[in-house]
Amino acid sequence: MKSSPLRHAGPAAAVFGALVALGPACGRAQWSADPSDNLIVADEYSDQTQPKIVAAPDGGYYVSWFDDIAHGFSVHLQKLDAQGNEQWPHDGVLVATRQYQFTYDYGLVVDADGNAYVGFNCCENNSDAEHIVVSKVTPDGTLDWGADGITVSAPAEKPYAAQLAATSDGSVAVAWSVDPNFLRVQKLAADGSVQWAQGGVAVNPPNGLALLADIQPSDEGNVIVSWSNQAGPARTLRAQKLAAGDGAELWGSGGVRVFGQGGLQLGYFPGFIDAGDGGAVFYDYDVVGVRFFARVQRLDASGAPMLDPNGVLATTDTVNDHVGTAAAFDRSTGDIYAIWVDTAQREDMQIYDGVYAQRIDASGQRQWGDSGKELVPMTIATDGTHAISQLTALPAPGGFLGGWTTGAIPAADQPVTVARIDADGGYAWDAQSVAIKTLRYTGRTVGTIGAGGGAVYAWQDGADGATTIRAQNLELDGTLGNPDTDRIFADGFDGG
Repeated sequence: MKSSPLRHAGPAAAVFGALVALGPACGRAQWSADPSDNLIVADEYSDQTQPKIVAAPDGGYYVSWFDDIAHGFSVHLQKLDAQGNEQWPHDGVLVATRQYQFTYDYGLVVDADGNAYVGFNCCENNSDAEHIVVSKVTPDGTLDWGADGITVSAPAEKPYAAQLAATSDGSVAVAWSVDPNFLRVQKLAADGSVQWAQGGVAVNPPNGLALLADIQPSDEGNVIVSWSNQAGPARTLRAQKLAAGDGAELWGSGGVRVFGQGGLQLGYFPGFIDAGDGGAVFYDYDVVGVRFFARVQRLDASGAPMLDPNGVLATTDTVNDHVGTAAAFDRSTGDIYAIWVDTAQREDMQIYDGVYAQRIDASGQRQWGDSGKELVPMTIATDGTHAISQLTALPAPGGFLGGWTTGAIPAADQPVTVARIDADGGYAWDAQSVAIKTLRYTGRTVGTIGAGGGAVYAWQDGADGATTIRAQNLELDGTLGNPDTDRIFADGFDGG
C-alpha cells in the first residue's frame, strides 16, 4: 500500500532543480487537493493507529502514531514541511520498539527550536519494568536523547497514559497516572536533565482516585495539570498548577474543582487550553440528572473561576443530550468557541444526531442564542450512516474551524467535514462547509493550526481491510492542497 506520488515537473523545475535536490523528500507526497485521496503518512504495516499532530515553528508538522499489534504498537514519528512533503523516509523514524497488546494514550509536543518530544509507556504491558519514557527528536530525525530516551517514572510503580507540555522556559513537562490513585509530573531541561524530584512530584487528589486528563504550559515556566477525580460514584474534573522551579502546588492542596456542577462519564478525560495569562480554558460534557450538558469554564492565574462557578452551558436545551464537546479560544477577545453533538432517542425509537456550536464571550454570555448555531440538523443515525463523532475545534481569525466525522461502522464511508464560523455566527465560506476526507473508515481525528495560519488534520484511515495514517491541509479560504506554483512561469521566463 505504498504511495509516493511525484509532483508534476513544470517549467520551473529547470530553475529550482538544484534547490529541490537539497531536500531529503521534497517533491514526494505533497498535500492533496482531492478529499478522496489524502496524503498517506504511514502504511508500513497492516494497521496503524492513534495519530497525533503538532505544528512546528518552521511551518511544518510532526505526526506520530503507533504501528499494529503484530509489531507491538511501536512508536513512530514523521516530519512534514508546509507543503506536505515528507522530510524523513516514508513511514518516518522508529522512536521506540515495544511489545504491547493494548495501548495507552501518549503525548506529542514541539518546542520553540522545532524539536519534537514524544512521551509514552515502554516497553511491555504490565511488566515489572514498565515505565514512562520521553524521547526528543530533532528536525533531522535524530533521537537526541538516545534510542532509549529518558525514563521519568520511578521503579516499581505502575505508570500509564503520559501527556506532555512544552514550557515557556524551554523545558518539557511530562505527566502520567500512577496506579492506584494519583499523578506524577516531571520536568526535563532541553539536555534531558531532570528538574524536579527524582521520579516526579506527586499530585494527590483531595480524596478518591486521580486519572490524568491533560497537561498544558502556563506562565513563567509553570504548568497546569487536570484529572478526573473519582470518589465513589462521583467523577469530577479538577486541576492543579505546578511551579516551574520545583513542581510545588500553586492552587492549594488537592487543586481546584473546575466545574461546580456535573459529573464526568466513565473513561472520559477532557483536554483544556492554555489561556496565555497564567490561567486556562476548560471544556467538557458532563451529566446532571439524566442529561449530558456541554460546558465551558475559564480559570485565572490563581485558579479562581472567571465565569459562573458551575461553568457556562453551551446550550440550555434539556431535551437532547449534548456530548463530544471540543473548544477553541481567542486570546485577543476572550471568546470561547464550543462545538458538540446533540443526540437523542425519540418516540420512533430512532437515534438522531446533529452538530451545534456556540460562542461564549469573555463575560460568559452565549452569543448565538440559548441553543447555539445548528451546523448539521438532527438526522436519523441509527444505522450509522449519519452518526456524528470526532469533533475538532481550531482557532481561526475572527472565529473558529469546527470539524466532525459523519458515519460509523457499518457505514463504509465516513467523511470529515469542516466549517469556518465567524464571530457573528455566520459562515466564512460560500459553500458553508468543506469535506477534507470523503472515503473509507475514519478514526481518531486530530488537527492543529500551522505557523502559516492554515489547518492540518490527521486520522486513522481504513482501506481494503487495513488502516493507514493520513493527513490533509485546509487553508483558511476553504481550499485543499498547495497553490500551483508551476503557474509562475506559465507565460515564459521573459514575460513575452
